[in-house]
Amino acid sequence: MWRALGCVIALGIGLVPARAAEVTIRFPVEYAIDIAPGLSNQDFKKLIEERTNGRVEVKLFPSGSLYKGLDLVQAILRGDAEMSTLTSAYWTALSPKVAVFELPYAFPERAAFYRAIDDAAFINSLYDEVEAKGAKAITIMPYDHFGFGTRTKPLRNPRDMAGLKMRGLGRTNSAMLQALGASAVSLNLVELSPALQQGVIDGLNAPIDIMLAYKWHESVKHVTYAPAYIGYYPWMVNAKWWNALAPDLRKTIHDTAIEVARLHRARSEAETERALAGLKAGGVETHVQTPEERKAWIEATLPVWQQFEPQVGKELIARVRSYSK
Repeated sequence: MWRALGCVIALGIGLVPARAAEVTIRFPVEYAIDIAPGLSNQDFKKLIEERTNGRVEVKLFPSGSLYKGLDLVQAILRGDAEMSTLTSAYWTALSPKVAVFELPYAFPERAAFYRAIDDAAFINSLYDEVEAKGAKAITIMPYDHFGFGTRTKPLRNPRDMAGLKMRGLGRTNSAMLQALGASAVSLNLVELSPALQQGVIDGLNAPIDIMLAYKWHESVKHVTYAPAYIGYYPWMVNAKWWNALAPDLRKTIHDTAIEVARLHRARSEAETERALAGLKAGGVETHVQTPEERKAWIEATLPVWQQFEPQVGKELIARVRSYSK
């Protein structure tokens, strides 16, 4: 059903009202339009254009076609793009305390993460420094726990990571990889396929369904699904543009983003299960980390919490831990 909806709603075509829009939202993202977050972006476009009776038009630019990486961050800050769901790691450069969400095994259960992102006061306080610099988080679109994928060997014990060149997703994630003995390599999403094919990296940690969608399983032969890091997309808008919107439009956009982000949870979880089965069917050795294995990995990555405590602060760390109780 979700994929059928994605096919019906072409990027800027179909279901767009004939009359000129009062507001155009340029919405660039790094990922493809037909993976789970891209489908939710399409849902957002459809709903907004319907609910505002054509007063708002959403123009989606997937796969880094307009901006990618840090250029996309700067585009949001400048107002050259009004909106994006860009992976959280890019925003930690503007507000180091955001890294608290990226600490290893901070959210071993999805439910704990959902409790955290449903706490609007917490999210507002977490992203207040980002807002002061020009970008506001209006909600959080969760993805799912990542999988570790490698070209050469399975990862069962923390020491199995030693010596591998792994794609790192920001400073905190890279610190986790380094604590496990790997070398972290910084690459944006569109660079990963050739890097895997050419052996520039031995592996990566990424959402399971992306591994299948981007055909990384043609290079990656071992995948371990683990709750070491839960990916998410802060739903970011240019703050100046946001504050200048007509109040009724701002409320409709805000409410719709929250609705789509919450519905995305079930979609993302279903896509993960589908992708795990698809990877296995494609010849990839897939493994779900056991409780015993998780305990060993948590212990091995504790130094990362100590490393980032001065940056994040004890109070925020305690707050994040409280959502798992």
